[in-house]
Amino acid sequence: MKNIGIIRKIDDLGRIVLPKELRTTLNINPGDDFQITIDNEKIILEKYSKLENFEEIIIKIINCFSIFSDYNIFFTINNKLINKENEEVSNVISNIILNRRLYIIDRIDKNILSNTTIINGKLVIMPVVYNSDLLGSIIIISKDDINNMINISKIIDNIIKKLLLTK
Repeated sequence: MKNIGIIRKIDDLGRIVLPKELRTTLNINPGDDFQITIDNEKIILEKYSKLENFEEIIIKIINCFSIFSDYNIFFTINNKLINKENEEVSNVISNIILNRRLYIIDRIDKNILSNTTIINGKLVIMPVVYNSDLLGSIIIISKDDINNMINISKIIDNIIKKLLLTK
């Protein structure tokens, strides 16, 4: 574990402030869930995702839709592309996801999805919001009709939300 030498006091309510540099570096945003565990004398805070238990299933669902639709479909959890070896999305895509709204580029253009992936085609980003929590996002890239892409993203969104109900 890396020691970065930051010391903080705990207030009367037991709260501690995470420095802005740390929140920015680790992509920690207001409202994010954390899992707290204890290891010997250490308190460990880890970003928690309700979807991490379903990653393999989500990848299989996305792969099925990709095969039948000929779309490039990605899924993000905590700004990482889970079906692309957990590569981080670009800052531009990350900011779009944080807006929690459907985002559409209805023209063929080059956009940067991640540090190693440049996309060429129309783009749909559908946030997956469940019980007011932003769990991830569906990203579809294609040269197909934008309405078809939106419909596919809505179907995948509904499947993922039904998975959460089975938990």
